[in-house]
Amino acid sequence: MKEFLIILLLVVGFFLIKTFYQAGQFKSIDPHFDGRVTQVYRNMAGPEDLQLDYQTGNLFISSATRRKSNAGNNIDGIYLLNIERGGLPILVPHNYQGEFHPHGISLLRKDSVLYLFVVNHNNKGDFVELFRYSKTSLEHLNSYSSEDMCCPNDVIATDIDKFYVTNDHGAKAGIMRLLEDYLRIPRASIFYFGGQEFNKVAGPFNYANGINMSADKSQLYLTTTISNLLVIYEVKEDGSLQQKNILNLGTGLDNIDVDEAGNLWIAAHPKLIDYLQHAKDSTNYAPSQVLKLTPSDDYNFDVDEIYLDDGSEISASSTAVYYRNELFIGVVLDNSLLRATIAD
Repeated sequence: MKEFLIILLLVVGFFLIKTFYQAGQFKSIDPHFDGRVTQVYRNMAGPEDLQLDYQTGNLFISSATRRKSNAGNNIDGIYLLNIERGGLPILVPHNYQGEFHPHGISLLRKDSVLYLFVVNHNNKGDFVELFRYSKTSLEHLNSYSSEDMCCPNDVIATDIDKFYVTNDHGAKAGIMRLLEDYLRIPRASIFYFGGQEFNKVAGPFNYANGINMSADKSQLYLTTTISNLLVIYEVKEDGSLQQKNILNLGTGLDNIDVDEAGNLWIAAHPKLIDYLQHAKDSTNYAPSQVLKLTPSDDYNFDVDEIYLDDGSEISASSTAVYYRNELFIGVVLDNSLLRATIAD
């Protein structure tokens, strides 16, 4: 019996050490940024995802209250910041009927009309909402859902009625969801809606998170948070995906943005256990990180760490957008959207 307990303790100890190592808890955080922070906007909760309309300089911000302690103090929705005019982000009016708690978002411009796709979690379920943006407001056009899409996280549109969406878990809640995370059981996936129905086109993954595409829509990019992977696909005409490369970036990857030059900007969580502690209590800092990936050859990238903070400036970075020598960094939980100028 004594020997069994010793073996059990050793196994549990090994598992805990392995879990902490894979979560990045043994990393040393040496904050750096070759730039200057010019402003931190604090008038909205959890600006988790950002999308920039390059034609107008309008930055669309997905905001949702994810901390119970902040409930009632913020209005969830889509906020807009015109980068050229400045000022504070403003809440965009909409005609959606029901609870609106945005998560991942995607912009699509077609025939001079701007459309916004929004992952929405509410008391009726999980949806991808389609809006048309007209200068001052969002007009709701459609809601998409599927029983197989239990846990939508991020979305990337290819047409008015076509999009990819990440399903970050296989279980919506309960013990199975916890096992997926802590035992690294891959059950996440990518779904494609081609105008008629949802089809699973890739998976399984350990926490499929951010998703985006190249400007010509020939390549699709996926981040997996728990396994630290960037997965690169070739997009086929029928919407199916052919995996071309996998890069282990060694950090808990979140959302992806693609700039005008085709570079990928990925926000990340270097220490995932710190992130969980920050989710419980805002006084616990969680490091923030931004990576820039420059295309080097077919389906490959050179990787540079542009921003690293121990969490004292902003905690739990989830998205980063680069525009004309400026960097915008959003976070999952706090009322913080960072704006900074990058040195030439």
